[in-house]
Amino acid sequence: MKKMKILFAGLLVGMTMMNGFAQTNLMRFTDYNMAQPVINPARMGTGSGVNGLLLYRTRFENSDVWPSTGVLNVHTLLEEKNLGGGLNIIFDKYGPYQKLYAYVAGTYRLQVNEGKYLFFGIQAGLNYVGTKPDYFMVHEEQIFADNYSQPNFGFGMHYQAENYFLGLSIPEFRYNAIDQEGNKISSMMSDMLKVFLYGGYRFRLATNTDLEPYSYLSYSGEEGSTIDIGARLIYKDNLIFGAQYRTDQAFAAMVRVRLTEGFWLGYAFEGNNSDIDNSFNSVQEIGLTFHFGGKKEQRRSAPEEEAYDDINSIRYF
Repeated sequence: MKKMKILFAGLLVGMTMMNGFAQTNLMRFTDYNMAQPVINPARMGTGSGVNGLLLYRTRFENSDVWPSTGVLNVHTLLEEKNLGGGLNIIFDKYGPYQKLYAYVAGTYRLQVNEGKYLFFGIQAGLNYVGTKPDYFMVHEEQIFADNYSQPNFGFGMHYQAENYFLGLSIPEFRYNAIDQEGNKISSMMSDMLKVFLYGGYRFRLATNTDLEPYSYLSYSGEEGSTIDIGARLIYKDNLIFGAQYRTDQAFAAMVRVRLTEGFWLGYAFEGNNSDIDNSFNSVQEIGLTFHFGGKKEQRRSAPEEEAYDDINSIRYF
């Protein structure tokens, strides 16, 4: 346990030292804990039954320029075979540009120790990128209409234990876009390569209440890296409050509530902390996670509750 605490502390320090660059081109999420299966294919095989996520991220302002993102994720694990996988469908829109990602993932689970697993994941699929049917002016630049699609693939690793998690992923090895002159850009292992590195540790704060600090690093070679540092307060595994800071860019607050045994509803608000105009400062993210069949989710119970459950002698009553 002491070694893992040192490892986690080292991870946070290393991720912080890698930060300090400008905002990247990466597709952003506010609640990365909820969106893990979207950024890491290895996370699409960590739970039996049918698991999934519906997520929508957009600005409050009604504008054709601000980005919006929609996600559908479904995944599962065959525990007897230690194999899993899933499906990601992502629609991303920014101004005249729109992208559609469709990936199928496969995962393998390796048991490292009792209750500790290392997951490997690969995904492959298609990217579609296009513009609106008619070109128009954006900041006095003429945008041309065009579209094309190409294959893409990614890789990830995820380590899961009862109290902590670590992950590393490259969800896309190719980059495709259409520039303002209508040129199709497609490259392999370019400076726009996307890398995610993350970790979190959960510990008992009080009876029925846990605290989970975490950190997510996102990196692209051309524009540098950013780091999200936050903490989640978890009450009875039914209610979660979170706060988060993205270096030199944004701050966020989030809440998740368990609706039923298999459904969680989450909401996050992200505010601007950069030099960008203040009208760029209101992002909201709504997500619904679900689980059907398989093993029921095991909740962490307080030590006091476990102790009294084991007392059978009449002298204690």
